[in-house]
Amino acid sequence: EIYPPIHKLVTYYGIDNKGAHLPFNFMLLALPWEARRIASAIDEYEGALPKNAWPNWVFGNHDQPRVTSRVGLQQARVAAMLLLTLRGTPTIYYGEELAMRDVPIPFEEVQDPQGLNMPDKNLSRDPSRTPMQWDASENAGFTTGKPWLRSSSTYKRVNVEIQKHDPFSQLSLYRKLIELRQSEPSLMWGDYKPLHSDQQVIAYLRHAAGEKTFLIVLNLSHRPCYLNTQHLQLKGQVILS
Repeated sequence: EIYPPIHKLVTYYGIDNKGAHLPFNFMLLALPWEARRIASAIDEYEGALPKNAWPNWVFGNHDQPRVTSRVGLQQARVAAMLLLTLRGTPTIYYGEELAMRDVPIPFEEVQDPQGLNMPDKNLSRDPSRTPMQWDASENAGFTTGKPWLRSSSTYKRVNVEIQKHDPFSQLSLYRKLIELRQSEPSLMWGDYKPLHSDQQVIAYLRHAAGEKTFLIVLNLSHRPCYLNTQHLQLKGQVILS
């Protein structure tokens, strides 16, 4: 678990890949949600990886604001598609698959030492560490005792039990993406080829030899966008959107 720039991060794979198997790649935790910046960072990372090194991607962890709080509900769905279609091992921080948000924690309930030691700087990481929201029962079904932190006030509407029955929920999207990824070699271990990026959109191809090619097009804005594919001979069908 390291936070250096990409050119230093890749050295942790070691000579002939005899170092760390997966030095965590946290760059998408800190980047602004801007298509060109993110596309450029993906290309930089892919280009810097040692030969035969395996990439990995992280959108959230226990130290950073939750992805839905950072980019909003609709873009959190786009983030899920990005995370689960890039080349490499994806890491899902619990609750991302429900679109859980940061929870306001009153000062007298703060548990994080970082927040307690510097109470005037609003540095507590507790808002992104609240209990998993399993169902609409007390404490979101997380425990029958007193939880370490309070649950979100939305847990009766945002929980696993409700979302697993809703085909349009965040949880259903994650399940569809994971199922597609697990069933398609091109998405599991195929090549990554950048295609286009501008102020709104990122587009790339995933392909494994002898397998279907997947075109992934992601709109990272809140407006309609258009992708000009005149230079591509496209023939296929929409698998997931």
